[in-house]
Amino acid sequence: MKQGSGLNEQTPIIVIIGGGVSGALSAYHLRRLFTQASIIIVDPHSAMGLGLAYSTRSFRHLLNVPAGKISALPDQPDHFLNWLRANYDQNATVDTFAPRAVFGQYIQWIVSETPELEHVRSSVIGCRLQGSGAELNLSDGRAMNADLVVIASGNFAPARLRGVSEAAVQNGTYCHDAWSPDTYNALNDTDPVTLIGTGLTAVDVIVRLRELGHRGVITAISRRGILPSRHAQYTPVAEPVIPVGTQPSCLTYLHTFRRAIRSGIDWRAAVDSLRPVTNDLWLALPLNEQKRFHRHLQRRWEVVRHRMAPPIADIIDHELAAGTLVIREGHLHGIEATGSGALVSIRGAKGVSSFETARVINCTGPNMNYRKVDSALLKSLFEQRLVADGPLGTGFNCARSGALIDADGAPSKVLFNVGPGRLGTLIESIAIPEIRQQAADLAKLLHQSASQYGEAAAA
Repeated sequence: MKQGSGLNEQTPIIVIIGGGVSGALSAYHLRRLFTQASIIIVDPHSAMGLGLAYSTRSFRHLLNVPAGKISALPDQPDHFLNWLRANYDQNATVDTFAPRAVFGQYIQWIVSETPELEHVRSSVIGCRLQGSGAELNLSDGRAMNADLVVIASGNFAPARLRGVSEAAVQNGTYCHDAWSPDTYNALNDTDPVTLIGTGLTAVDVIVRLRELGHRGVITAISRRGILPSRHAQYTPVAEPVIPVGTQPSCLTYLHTFRRAIRSGIDWRAAVDSLRPVTNDLWLALPLNEQKRFHRHLQRRWEVVRHRMAPPIADIIDHELAAGTLVIREGHLHGIEATGSGALVSIRGAKGVSSFETARVINCTGPNMNYRKVDSALLKSLFEQRLVADGPLGTGFNCARSGALIDADGAPSKVLFNVGPGRLGTLIESIAIPEIRQQAADLAKLLHQSASQYGEAAAA
């Protein structure tokens, strides 16, 4: 592996930190542009392209976007559908909700079709700017130089819940990682299980528990007690129901959206019409309006925006009707270990109430407070002031190009981000349609930079 880099060499080095979907698609698009650079993905896992979402072992975990809308290539909308028909389900249609594991295989196939891509199985634990590039420190003790760095680290583990006793952690009653196989071990079929959260992670856990033979009552707790909505057929609308240029305030956006619904537009059609302009509408909002949206509308938006595939929604509806899934509204107050499990306390409208359970699983979703996540790399970047959190205190502060903005407000010419980290400034940055476009656009920018490096070296 080439260890040196810089403007004195004709072949620049682009290092992509993270081998999930964001990193894999960034590498693919760079090679698609015939970028003259060494492209290295640093990721400790043996398989690239999966990340957390697509490494699931369950084929019952379905995509929450139909096959006709989840191509990895923005200029080829049928790319995934054609692959799906050729490799998994010849009868698949644009409305098929394929297993996430199958989509992972699709991304891995794209990686296999990406030439001259180097995979270093390690983790980046430190980064400092050096000259016109950066020096990266790896967990195996090596150092690596790079001219351009893409941070595509994906999602981090959820934040630690308040009120969880150490005894509940130590005896395995409280499980912090919903994706760990250990979370489902040593659980009797009829044991009551409690989930903290009612979003898509909780839905995945319910499906997985039932797949493994669990038959006990599942209680899901969240502040508003709202589950994701379901997908259904609708007649699309040609234009966004909230046009770009609408007066930027939460109230105006809400009134405009409701007016569209009252005119007869299906709410799903109205929500999906906003996909191309959601981030533009968000960035037009003043900071105080973004904070207002976050306080009052964020969760309701997520419920209608990130919907369940119909077969999954059918499972959830059946569980609710049978009483085997119970939704409780309230704030988590505490989790204390007992002789047979845990005592869960929640604070609701009528005060604190408690109930016993055999296991508690954290389903609150990824931690977006990047100053507190378990990452030596991010700690290094924040300590050096090379990055800053977004205006709402989450993710990274990023330019629209993906360039990371430092603590002094200057966009980097070396460090870039693709994927969830951009939620520091955007409201949409975790779904494939957004990630694929980010990867393609950033690849164009890095391709230009690499070309300039080559020209400067040859001069």
